[in-house]
Parts: sequence; C-alpha cells; structure tokens
Amino acid sequence: MREWLEQFATEYVTDMERQAESGFGQRGIQNPVLFLFLGDKSLESLQTVCRMNERKWPNSDGVLYIHAYEKETWEHPLVEGIRLPESDGNKRMLRPSLYERFAQDESMLMTLNKVMKQASMRVAEMGKRFATLQQVNLAVVTRADDPANVLLPELTLVLKSYLAELFKHVSVDLYILLQEKQPGEEFGFSAALSVSFLEEVNRYQRQDFSYRADLLVTGDLVKLPVEHEHAPLFSIVYLLSDKNEQGMFLESGMQENDELISHLVLLHNKGAEPNSSDSFSKFQFIRNITGSRVEAAFASAGLSKVKRPTHAIALTVLAAVFDLYWDRLKRGALPDKASVRERLGLMSHDLQRQLRAVFSEESKLDEMGGLMTSGVSFKELSRMNLREAEKALFEGSSQAFFETNLVRPVFHRLEDLLQEESLASIIQQELIADPRYGLYAAYQITSEQNSVGHLLNEIRLGIRETSRELELARAELEEIYQQRVDRQELRVGGLFTRDKERVRALVRNLLDLVYGKKLEILEGETILRILQERERQVGEIHRQLGRQIEQLEELQQQLHEHARRSIREAADYLGKNIEDYYSSLVREAIQAMEAQRGADFYLESRYIGTDSLQLYNGVAGLIERLCRFCRSEILPRPAFALSFDAELLARANVAAAYENRTVLTRDDLFRDLAFALEERASIHIEIFHFLQKHRYEEKYLFADTSNDFVQFVLRLDEGNRTYKQGCIHEDRKSGIEKLNLMGGFGIEDLMYYRNNKKYHTSYLENGFSFAAEERMNRHETKKD
Repeated sequence: MREWLEQFATEYVTDMERQAESGFGQRGIQNPVLFLFLGDKSLESLQTVCRMNERKWPNSDGVLYIHAYEKETWEHPLVEGIRLPESDGNKRMLRPSLYERFAQDESMLMTLNKVMKQASMRVAEMGKRFATLQQVNLAVVTRADDPANVLLPELTLVLKSYLAELFKHVSVDLYILLQEKQPGEEFGFSAALSVSFLEEVNRYQRQDFSYRADLLVTGDLVKLPVEHEHAPLFSIVYLLSDKNEQGMFLESGMQENDELISHLVLLHNKGAEPNSSDSFSKFQFIRNITGSRVEAAFASAGLSKVKRPTHAIALTVLAAVFDLYWDRLKRGALPDKASVRERLGLMSHDLQRQLRAVFSEESKLDEMGGLMTSGVSFKELSRMNLREAEKALFEGSSQAFFETNLVRPVFHRLEDLLQEESLASIIQQELIADPRYGLYAAYQITSEQNSVGHLLNEIRLGIRETSRELELARAELEEIYQQRVDRQELRVGGLFTRDKERVRALVRNLLDLVYGKKLEILEGETILRILQERERQVGEIHRQLGRQIEQLEELQQQLHEHARRSIREAADYLGKNIEDYYSSLVREAIQAMEAQRGADFYLESRYIGTDSLQLYNGVAGLIERLCRFCRSEILPRPAFALSFDAELLARANVAAAYENRTVLTRDDLFRDLAFALEERASIHIEIFHFLQKHRYEEKYLFADTSNDFVQFVLRLDEGNRTYKQGCIHEDRKSGIEKLNLMGGFGIEDLMYYRNNKKYHTSYLENGFSFAAEERMNRHETKKD
C-alpha cells in the first residue's frame, strides 16, 4: 500500500511542478555565465548544479561548464573537460607535485589554452540567449580539500584572459565548498589540505594581490603573460559549509550548497528590477562587506524554500475521499428477507432446480428390479418383516446398488454443483457489487445478529425444517421395514399363482416402499447438505468480510497517518489547516458531482465502484481505484490547483469551529511562515565571535512581488531592520524561496579554520608540504 500511495503522491507532485515551472517568468539569467569546476571532488556538484540550472533557467542551454579533473569527468553537451596531470601518489607532496607536473608539461598548457579559448568562443556565440553581452560572469567552484585547487589562480586567469578578449567586463566569483562532516581516517589530512587552501585564498583576496606568469600559448608555441595587478583575484568568495551558523550539521548539506550556488549565480546575473531600490547590487554588496579593510573579506549564504505542500495535499485528499466513500458504504441499504432469498438462490424453486441437477439419473431405481434374488420361497418370506425379507432376498446387494448407483453419484454431483454455485460469488455479484447495498451491507446480512442477519436466519430455518422432515421420513422408513410380508397387498393371481410370481410381486412392492422412501430421504439429505454448506459458507464469508472491514478501517487509519506524516514532513508552518481545508474542499467537490451525476455516482464501476472490493483479494484494488478517482475527478478541479500563494491564503482563511485551536488566522499563518523561512535560511558557515559591526546582511525573496504573503514579509519589521531586504520578481506557482547573504568576516573568524589549523601545523611539522613553492617564489608578488 505504501508504494501505491507514494506513487500516487509523487506523480501528482511531478505534474504540479511541471505546470508550475512552465509558468516561471523572468527566471533566466541576463548575461552569459561560465562555470569552472575544479577537481574530481567537484564532479557531483557539477552534475547537480547543471541539472538544476537546466530545470529552472529558460536560457540554461547558453550556460557552459568547464571541468578540470584528474581521473573522472562527466560527458554532457554543455561540459568541456580539461584533463589535469595526475599526482605521483606521494601524499606528502600531493599539491606541490601536481603543480610541478602542470608547470613542466608544455602539452598540458597547450591543451588548457585550447579548451579555454574554445569555451570562451562558445559563450560569446550563445550571446543571443541573453539580454546583454556587456559582461560575463565566471563562477569557479571547488572543494577546499581537493588537491587540484592548487592550480586555482592559473586556470582562473587563463580563462579570464580569453573572456576579456570577447567581453567588456569579466567578473569572477569563487565558491568554496567545505565538508566538515568527514567520516573515516582521512579527516586530518583533508582538514590540513583545506586550511592550506584557505590560507592561499586569503592571500589571493588581499587588496594588494598581484600575479604574473607566461601561461597563454598560441598555436605557434608563442607564450604571452597573464597579469593580475593589485586587487583581489575574485570579486566575491563564498564559503559554503555543511554546517550552519549555529554549528548544526545540515541534513543534506552539500546538496543544499549546490542549490545555493545556482541561486547565487542567478542573483548575480539578473537584471535590476524596474523602479526598485531593493534589487541586488553586486558592487554595493562587495563594498559593504569589504569596507576599508586590507585583509580578505569573505561571504556566505543560506537558502530556504517553501513550496506548495503538494505531497501532503495529495494524501490528505485521498484520505478525505476515502472517508466519504467508506461512510457511504456503511450507510448502504439492507435488502428484505424475500429479496435476500431470491438474490442468493434460497427460494424453494432454486432448491428444486438444484435437486433436479443432481438427481438427473433417477431411473437407476427402476433397475433395482433386475437384481438377482437368493431363491428363497414365498412361504418362507411370508413369516418375515420387510427388513428380514430384503436381507433374505438380496443379501445386501440392494443397499449396495443404491449406494453405488444413486447415493454416491448424487453427492458427487452435489459437490460439483456447490463449487459452481459458490455463495461467495453470488454475494459478490448480488450484494457487494450492487451500489445499493455494498460490502458493509453484505457484512451485516451475513452476521450472527438476529436483528440484522437475515441470511443465517433463513438458512438455519431451512435446516431445521429439513431436519424435521428427514426425521419423519426416517421414522416412516423404520415403520415400513417393520411391516410383515403376509400383510402386504401384492398384485398376484389367485390361489394357484406360482411361487416365483409371488416373490417377484413382493420384490416390486418392497423396492417401491423401502427405496422409494430412501430416495425421498436422499433428497432431504441433499437439501440439508446444500443448506449446511450454505451456512458454512456464510460463516466463512462473514469472517472474510470481517477481515476486509478491518482492512478498510485500517486503511482509513493508515491513509490519515500517511497524510499527517506528510503534513509534518512539510514542516509545521506549511502543514497548518491542511486537513480542515482540503476535507472541506473534497466534500464540496463530491456534493457538486452528486448533484450532477446522482447521489451514488462514485459507487459506479467507472469511478471508485464496489466491484473492486473482491472477496479474498484484500484492498489493493480499491486503493488503485481511489488513486485513479482522485487524479481524474478531484485534484484537477481548480480549487485543488491553486498557486502557492493563493493556496496558502485560502488555507489561512479556512473556517473552523471556535474550539479548533489548530486552525490559524491569515496573519498568524503568514507570520509563522515568514519566521520559518528566515530560520531555515541560516548561513552555511560557523563564525567565532563574529562582531556585529563587521557583519553585513542582505535578504531576498524569489517570488511574485504582488502576492499577499510577499507583501506581508516586506512590511514585517519595517523600519527596524539592520539588513537590506528585497524581492526578485518571478511569476512562479510552486513556492517561495529566501536567499540570505552575509559577509565581512575574515579567515580567522571561521570556526572551521580555527579548529583545523592544528592539523595543518602538525602535518607540516611531519614533513608534509601543501603549497606550490615555485609559484610563490617566482610569480606571486605582494606589496609590503
């Protein structure tokens, strides 16, 4: 059942999201974007970010991705791969050896230039997909503990140089992923690698950072320098950890960071909203987090999103539909006694028909007259009663013939008949599948309760009557057996009739009297056997129906449990009022359809029906019918397909009894949602004693600026804010997202850096080397 429910809810969620995303407006980026993913450890992020952008950006086919890797990359039409030289396996010199191999490999440099040049040209050629070609944004993504990031300035500046030939302005942002949750034995080495890289980035981001190296190579092997003079290497450096600002590990931290990268790149590359002073300005954000400090200033971000709780809605609707259906089944009418007997084949003419079917060879009784007799004289027989005479004449062959040729075939055919005319199939067809009665009526009719159970009363009455008639018939047979032979009225001639003729007359009379009565008893026993089997079947059917009733009641409970669990998973702020609101909508929808199609329309087989409640088949068929009915008849109705904000507002205004304290007012619901959005958008980095005067924040909603909830949030705490707040307008239906930006902290403020500095120091003391010494000595210069 769980699989059915999950499939039902998931399909509905997929349909709604597809409809929602088809209605997105102004979601695409305004200017070209190129991603550079550095290192093997960034492969998963590359795949996630690319797929996310493809799903959400209309012009995502104009966005290119470069992956600089050592061993493994991803084959994709928008991905260009650069194979880096593999390290020599010496863990103590992992980063320096990688740099040396890169610096000494002329073919590597040629390949790098070729790929970077081609990628730059492809970005320029895709310009028609963007609103402006004045600038291009290079987004560099790497894991802090990936050795390949030792080549960060080289790869970044080569690519930036080629982009600068084609675009007036090139902005470069760096996204550093920190995985603090490091199981296994490598956590110490990973921490040392990360600290080394953070210290390098800290140098790259100084206001006086400079770099020069001959990295550009033409096809004729002519080298040209790349230069970077007295400025931070990156416009903004975002540090994104799998821990939040409160030091709590995020449930799916690295995946959330990938989504953050997609949103941050979108924010950086959306045009300013017309007539809005709350739009994001990258220049202002950089100025506010940097201030007058010479040291590097870093930023981080947090993202929360609320979507229409579609999964919970689907399961809640399913539970509400089942409630109405089950209530209707329990209110099914009960047929009267005559109707029960007629429908279930218990009328006298039905029993006679069954008798005729099993006694199709009654002529066998006539054949008994041909049985061999023992030769005893009539004179000897005349002193006996009929029992003694039968024994003397046939020596048991008459009873054996009757058993073999009549009794056994009759009961054999009776067993076949009872299987062919199973009461279970008759009840299924005549009661359960009939919309007027249904499963619950069948359960009541087969009950032991005299006040309700018509069927057992009728069958047991028939059993009692048949048993009394059989007792009388057996008593009459005994009386027949006690009659004397000489008292029998035999049709023979006069006194001179031969002895053999008198014996034959006695045989005919005996067989008529004795076996005629035995045949009558056999018919009674057959009827009794039919009724007793019906009684047994009714008991078995009632027990099976009882199990089905229990299954249906359990199904009702499970449907509500699944719905409530889904509501809880949607989070408290999204789950408010769902049961009250959607139960009401379902009742209104069913009532409207009842008025149009008839009071019991959904009991017809083309809707939910009752024929899906097959005996011995459980409730799987019913679940399938319920899901199909909800998908085709309930959920497509306009009231169930509202946009996120319209649905939220409608749910906030649901009417409920005064004592129902779980139903929130509109403002209460909006306020809870706003607070929850803020709480869940906690920054993805843990800072140590970060002073408020250095902290700069901006908060943005991605939503339709005209909806009531957004306006509520924009007015909330107005005049008392210490941060900039804005809204990125999108004509979206699926939900609202909140992106929080925070910056102004330095490397020493990072708890990750402070906690892991000791590993870096210890590894250095034990002979490990992490820095590219050659580059530091020859290419990198700084003002003192």
